[in-house]
Amino acid sequence: MREPQFHRMTDYNKSLIPNAHLRQLEEGVGSREEWVEQSGYSIGYPAWGILYYTLLCRLKPEAYNLVIETGTNIGCSSIVLAQAIKDSRGTGELRTVELEPDNLKRAKENIELAGLSDIVKFYEGDAIEQLPKMLAGSETVSVAFLDGSHLYKQVIKEFEILEPHLEDDSVVIFDNTFNRFEPHEDQRVNGALRRIQADFGGNLINLPFCSWATPGMALWQRQPFEDMTPPSA
Repeated sequence: MREPQFHRMTDYNKSLIPNAHLRQLEEGVGSREEWVEQSGYSIGYPAWGILYYTLLCRLKPEAYNLVIETGTNIGCSSIVLAQAIKDSRGTGELRTVELEPDNLKRAKENIELAGLSDIVKFYEGDAIEQLPKMLAGSETVSVAFLDGSHLYKQVIKEFEILEPHLEDDSVVIFDNTFNRFEPHEDQRVNGALRRIQADFGGNLINLPFCSWATPGMALWQRQPFEDMTPPSA
């Protein structure tokens, strides 16, 4: 395993955070110990901005938008996702799943304090078991944030469950994308993304200088436009 890298900022203008409760949790935070205490193992700033603006620029104003998150932790990234839904001109819901009951309890408290309880539906348990319940019927997903277990097989399985519910221009966001692991170790998210692109194609954008231990985020989209057929010669 290579040395960890950290690209989570603490010395930034807190007014850039789109929710007042999350701004309060970040106030005065200057070290890893402090941010873990205040906002848990969240991606932090500037990665929160990636979530917020990706959603805000992808949600369809004229349609209901379903957003999926795995790995609620204590709800800080969930606040950002739900705030984007609220601030958009459309309607929608965030469905988020967390394995640890204590984390889920804190997440519900944070979401309530953030004023976003009416937008968020919580699920408890392993994401692989809960995702089929979160994706009932033929529902389509506008944006998904996969940030639960970062083990290779888990990431692949979560994506495989999610994939039939994606439209061509749906966006899937992955955290912890940096290749930190030696060849004999589990290749985690980085390896899973290589496998996903090999099996499903699509387009990947990697944003390496955000998040922390392991840093990096990536956005996957199957097809950016309805018709990409090359013009006739």
